[in-house]
Amino acid sequence: MDALILFSHGSLLCGAGEALEAHAGRLRRRGDYSIVEIGYMNYSVPTFPEAVTRCKDAGATRIVVLPFFLVPGYFVSKSLPEHVDAVRPHYPQIEFVIADAIGFDERLADALIESANNPLGPDAWRDDLTAAARGCRANPECPLYATPSCPRVPEPGTPVRIAVE
Repeated sequence: MDALILFSHGSLLCGAGEALEAHAGRLRRRGDYSIVEIGYMNYSVPTFPEAVTRCKDAGATRIVVLPFFLVPGYFVSKSLPEHVDAVRPHYPQIEFVIADAIGFDERLADALIESANNPLGPDAWRDDLTAAARGCRANPECPLYATPSCPRVPEPGTPVRIAVE
């Protein structure tokens, strides 16, 4: 059974992976892969080894690791193979395949044109930050922790927000 892991760097910013999770959800609904997981290199969860374990536990015999990067720079060409090499001995029954970075795929032009043709107005400019805030884990390492922008642990004296829209 094939699995797909979307491999990304990760971020100290809580909830920064909300967009990647949305993409993973779309891929799950499409059904091209029986298993779709996310695995982060740093800071975020689940980690890449945790994603591999989830795939194995779901019955994967082959894992395609898709780097969620535009270009095959250092993290794709050096870090990703190191992560795969580190887990491979623990899962000898699983075949690992590293896919290409998004890079120069012509289909990306469609998404770019769609975005350019449908620009967001100023009232929507904070939508991504608001979506990311829904993933807040009140992590002291997050750059927004205990600031007016932190939805869970505001700085002292900041009015507490009950819900994140």
